[in-house]
Amino acid sequence: MIVAGREGGADGVRIVLETEEAMLLSELADQVDSVLLLGGEDDPALGRLFPSAYEDDETSATEFARYTRESLVDGKRQAAQSVRDATATNRGEGLVEIELDQAQAWGWLTFLTDLRLILAERVGVADPEEAQEADEERDDYLRAAYEWAGIVQGSMLEVLDPIGR
Repeated sequence: MIVAGREGGADGVRIVLETEEAMLLSELADQVDSVLLLGGEDDPALGRLFPSAYEDDETSATEFARYTRESLVDGKRQAAQSVRDATATNRGEGLVEIELDQAQAWGWLTFLTDLRLILAERVGVADPEEAQEADEERDDYLRAAYEWAGIVQGSMLEVLDPIGR
């Protein structure tokens, strides 16, 4: 995976992925979408994606969720769909090259954040700083995906926000 600024100095990023990496991102986007659509209220991953706005006031929290949840889910689903769309194009032998303008790149960052929150819950990472110390018996595939998504996310942020380095 290579993440760089877009050619010609345009705002945004250029991502070059191995075909397998593009397929993995597409599959992970499908899984995020499934969690958003099919996850039950008791799914702790949804608790990470949609934390209570009012921890000490259940009535206000429920009312807030009633007015905001649908649009938040729609935004997260659109972010996942943009990743699926981009990784599906130009998929052939070898490499997949994806050009994202700034708005698209920030959408990808939204998706990567959602993905990492879901994966963190699945592998038992309560705090990103504890990722290395989490239960070693958990699924290595999910842990690797969590760490890889963090690398992609960090690389994109370095390109999009060079001042923050």
